Amino acid sequence: MQFTVTINQVKALEWGLNSQQALLFAFVYGCPSWTKPIKTDDGIFFALSKAKIIEELPLLTDKPDTAYRMLKALEEAGLIELSSTSNITLFRLTEKAIEWNQKLDGSEKYPTPPENKGRKKIRSTSEKNPIKVGEKSEPGSEKSPTNQDTNHQGTNQGTNQDTSQDLQDGPDKPARNLVLVVDRTDGPRVEIPADMPGPKDQSCKTFKAWANYAMAYRKRYSTWPVWNAKVGGQLGQLVDRLGADVAHHVAAHFLKTSDAAVLRKCHSLNELLANAESYHTQWVTGQRINGTTARQMERTEANVSAAEQAAQMVLAKRQAGDRNEYL
Repeated sequence: MQFTVTINQVKALEWGLNSQQALLFAFVYGCPSWTKPIKTDDGIFFALSKAKIIEELPLLTDKPDTAYRMLKALEEAGLIELSSTSNITLFRLTEKAIEWNQKLDGSEKYPTPPENKGRKKIRSTSEKNPIKVGEKSEPGSEKSPTNQDTNHQGTNQGTNQDTSQDLQDGPDKPARNLVLVVDRTDGPRVEIPADMPGPKDQSCKTFKAWANYAMAYRKRYSTWPVWNAKVGGQLGQLVDRLGADVAHHVAAHFLKTSDAAVLRKCHSLNELLANAESYHTQWVTGQRINGTTARQMERTEANVSAAEQAAQMVLAKRQAGDRNEYL
């Protein structure tokens, strides 16, 4: 799964991409740096299955047909060319797509090696003349020439590397969307979509709890939850009861609950707030208790209680027999 995907909001708006299309293209743009090139009669394409998109972008969609429709939308926008084999989808970037990687002055943020400048519609997948071991990088050069815009699963999370790049240079560069940790501090990072309802101020007391709840809600129900004054008040109470350091974790964990009563209410905040401490315990222990698991725990406890009572009765009989022997 991709941990971080960087979106060029300037180009996304210019090309008329919605947040989902921009997220997908940001991922597709980096694919030639690691996916397999395929030679066809029409030239070089790159393999990208719909299953791979679902695996790498779980926040985008979990349906192969939806993933393919989004790829077709990118093709209609003139950003990619699609082809296919008998069992896999193929793509390649267009000349227009290369603008995603350019500064405002038209120069490339990640310059293409000179020997590849003449190749049309295809990004380089390797360096012909790699830098020698021990040679220092020039000022402004990148440490990792491949997979520039995304942190792939193989990246060492412990180094906390930030491979995202600014959309433009200089002191007047626009602010980027917040990178939010969803559910776990060591979990995947995602860009907050611009169309997410609710508070936008990162310093807002309820922002983090709401963002985690809303993102997890959209992942489960494919739509945003309703934001209103009542919701804001409930989230404020949730933060007060659980603490600002953990309320957002519990909010995301709550959306994993599959209890029938919760599902009937579509994971309403009323339920989360009413049993906030219980869901906190479930988050801490990694458990998700529903009606079935509760009944199983109840039966287990009843069996243990019955066994203890039987043992006490046997012990009492033995003690009574021992006393009779000495009367």
